[in-house]
Formats: sequence, structure tokens, C-alpha cells
Amino acid sequence: MALNIKYRPLKAFLLAVQTRSFTHAAARLGVTQPSFTALIADLEAVLEVKLFERTTRHIALTAAGVEFRDRIERPVADLEEAYRSMLDLASMRRGAVVMGALPSTSLTLVPPALGALRRQHPQLQIRVVEAHNDELIGMLRLNQIEFALATLLTEAPDLKFVPLVADAFFAVYPSRHEVGALRSLRWENLIPLDLVLLAQGSSARYQFDRAVFADKAATGLRYDVTHMTTAVRLVSQGLGVAVLPRLALPSLGLGALRSRPIEDASARRTIGVLYRQDRLLSPAAQALIETLRQAATEIESALPPLGPA
Repeated sequence: MALNIKYRPLKAFLLAVQTRSFTHAAARLGVTQPSFTALIADLEAVLEVKLFERTTRHIALTAAGVEFRDRIERPVADLEEAYRSMLDLASMRRGAVVMGALPSTSLTLVPPALGALRRQHPQLQIRVVEAHNDELIGMLRLNQIEFALATLLTEAPDLKFVPLVADAFFAVYPSRHEVGALRSLRWENLIPLDLVLLAQGSSARYQFDRAVFADKAATGLRYDVTHMTTAVRLVSQGLGVAVLPRLALPSLGLGALRSRPIEDASARRTIGVLYRQDRLLSPAAQALIETLRQAATEIESALPPLGPA
């Protein structure tokens, strides 16, 4: 027997899960609350299970609702992506792209690329979601973004990676700091120092933690920050040495601060375009990636040297 699967009740269910409110979900779907409640009731009748426990104050998923959410979240996202892609194919002028970007790429690669794209295709709509590397990969897998400017730190057979620019981590420090007098700079030289580190979830923190995991040396103070500009301000107050990506340095306004590369091979990374192996990039996304490739070529020559590794 063929199943009569309707998109609208499925979307209503997922919106209710996301908002935890029939009222807010109805507004998102653009229907009245009674109509929304009827959509959920019809879905429960078709499935012959109760999906929500409801009171006048809140809603909660039943065990069946949790299983149903886990089974349909990805397929519905895939279906919506397919529709968006086909609409985009109809005309580049009506294209829309949701891309993810590491903060360092948002500072340097993304602005000139978006400027160039706007001049070439003024009708294209681009949304940039800035997040840490592991968050971007999660969004890719859920189809929340079409591609990401990120790095691939571990094997991911479901993702395609196209390199754009070589990057490395640099120590940023006050002009008279002892780091500047070292003949070479490695992770082990930084461990005893007070450090300003980007927060857990960032690729910078992942590579630092992985590099020093087995080192038992005494450590200095550690400041965890979310934003690179905060790290620079802390260093300028003499609170430590920051570990920051080379790609971001020209945009951070270091002023009198100094920087030098960390020379371990584990302090290197490659920034590139990540997208799902099972998805074709839309024409609008391909156009954006081409402008990103051109921006990377122009910017790389202005970056500080990588140094030995």
C-alpha cells in the first residue's frame, strides 16, 4: 500500500520540536494555532501513536515522538535542500546560499569574496553562519548550511574537502616578552607560560590540546575566550601569550604586539571548502566558492610567513 506522506504535517511536527510551543510553531508555519493543532492531530492519527504530551503550559515529546523526530529530521532537511537547489537552478539571479565560516575566515576571506560576488550577481542572497569547526561540520551533516569554510581535522568519509589556503597558529605577545627571544618556538615552550586560548570547540584549541596532551610540565594560567579580538586585548594588558591563526592576524589590529609562528607541524592546518559528498553544490554556491578561491589567492601573499615546520 502506498503511503500518503504529506510535507506540511511533518514540518509542523519539527517546528513544534524546535520551538517547544504550538503557538510559536504555528506562527513560524504561518497558520492559526487551531489549524496547527489539527495538523499534529492528523499526523498522530495517521501514525496511530501519540507524539506529544501536552498541557496548557508546555509540550514534551513522547518516546514515540523522540524516535519519529530522530528518523525524519535529516530526510526532511534533505528534501528542503533539494527543493532549494532546484529553485536555484532555475535562475542564478534568484539563488540563495547559506554558508558556514570559521571566525578567522569571516575576518579575511569572506568580506572580499562577498563584495566581488555582489558586483557579479547582485541578486544573489548569501547568509553567513559563523561558528567553530566542530559546529560547522555538525551543521553540514544536518543540511543547515550548504558548505563551510573550515578545516578537516579528522577523517570524514561523508564530506568533501577542497583546500584553499595554508594556515598556521602564531603566538601573539608583548614586544618585550621572553617568547620573542627564543631561537625557535614550539608548543613545549608555551606550556609553562600564561596563555590566552580560544574556547573549546575551536580548531585552534583542538590542535593545542592534542599537541600538549601528554606533556606533564607545569602550566601557567589559562584564559579561555570566544573572540580573537578579546584575546588581543588581554595580551595587550600583559596577561599572557595568545595562540591565534595566521589568517586572522592582519585584521586584528595588533599594534605594538608581536607575532611569530609556532614551528611544530601540528600547528599547521589547511583552510578549505567542506561540503557533503552526497550533495551537488548549487550554481550560486559554486559562484561564491570561486570568489573565495580568488580572495584566498590574493590574501595569502599578504599574510606573515609560515616559518619552518
